[in-house]
Amino acid sequence: MSHYNNINLYKTPRYTEDLGDVLKEFATSTMWDDWDLDGLLVDVPHKFAKKMGAEYGIFCCTGTAGLHASLMALELLPGDEIVVPCMTFIRAITPLVHLGLIPVLADIDTQTGNLDPESLKSVIGPKTRAVIVVHMWGIPADIRRILNICKEKGLYLVEDFSHAHFSKHEDGTVGSFGKVSFASLQRQKTLSVGEGGLIVTSDKEIYERLQSITSPGSFKGTPNFKEFSGFGLNFRMSPFSAIVASYLFDQVDEIVTSRATHAKIFDRILSDLSTYFSPPFVPNYSKEVSAYSYKPVLREKITLEKLILDNNQGLWKFNSFSYDHILASPFWRKSRAHYPFALQIYPKTPVDFPNYVEYIKGRVSISIPTVGKDYWSPENIDKWRDSLIKTINTSN
Repeated sequence: MSHYNNINLYKTPRYTEDLGDVLKEFATSTMWDDWDLDGLLVDVPHKFAKKMGAEYGIFCCTGTAGLHASLMALELLPGDEIVVPCMTFIRAITPLVHLGLIPVLADIDTQTGNLDPESLKSVIGPKTRAVIVVHMWGIPADIRRILNICKEKGLYLVEDFSHAHFSKHEDGTVGSFGKVSFASLQRQKTLSVGEGGLIVTSDKEIYERLQSITSPGSFKGTPNFKEFSGFGLNFRMSPFSAIVASYLFDQVDEIVTSRATHAKIFDRILSDLSTYFSPPFVPNYSKEVSAYSYKPVLREKITLEKLILDNNQGLWKFNSFSYDHILASPFWRKSRAHYPFALQIYPKTPVDFPNYVEYIKGRVSISIPTVGKDYWSPENIDKWRDSLIKTINTSN
């Protein structure tokens, strides 16, 4: 495997000479004059959606913009309550605030870090209109139970599959269950276009609203063109990001399989070192994990600081667990001028969410390589295992 010597194992996006040639060709083409970039902004996102099991897809500039547009397309009203998991990126909250919606925090599952269905049921109230489920680290949430709760209570389900591009639940592909679903495609994600987002839905009316919202204010060729004209926020994806997305579509299966393979190799190595590590829990209903990140539990016999300092061979990339509780964000503690009721409606602190407290105990983060699955020769697996064992031995 000499072609993997002295390379960046974690480089994103996955740049190749072929992609460079495609981008150069576009830069000198007449496609700049075509509002749809010769089909890139309509046909390609549809291809992504249909591969997921949904009907319609729309590219947008960021995952945050995708959530913002999705909530607008559902015609939610100021004061409506939206259930959100207590552990997620803060950008899963900010669009709600800008739309006058009220986020209600639910606890997470102690093993996966995903939204806990029992906690979800306990926080649903008369003003609840929708539930946002985030498939953390690429591991599918308990979508069957969550979807049943939403159907029973008459709530919209919105899926955030930013961590879980083409991860599979036993009932289907993640992102295909929501009334509308969205994902980030930024530089760190499994499918990265540099910066961008994807929205999918199987509801034609929702799709037509999304077309208008994400465009400068209209989208010709749709029945509601005049009705929605002028309403859009111009959330369109950049031309170069669309080119990269089109290029990546043909590589989706290989990229996702590679990430899943990397995670399984990590499982194998850490299971051999069970005195020190517990691999992440993956539920039986999960049929494929695209593995955005890898979050094992570190036992007390070795310190994270030691792992970070000693693994300097360009292999393991250990980091502290970086996902704080939403209530720990300065957004909630300091932004009263912009969101004056934040501290008033949430007098609780992160420790009032017991599942979250249990989940983060000893939790650490390991970056997933972006190289192909063929990297894992027996020789390289042994090299990674030996590297970790060496660090452990020198710490004792």
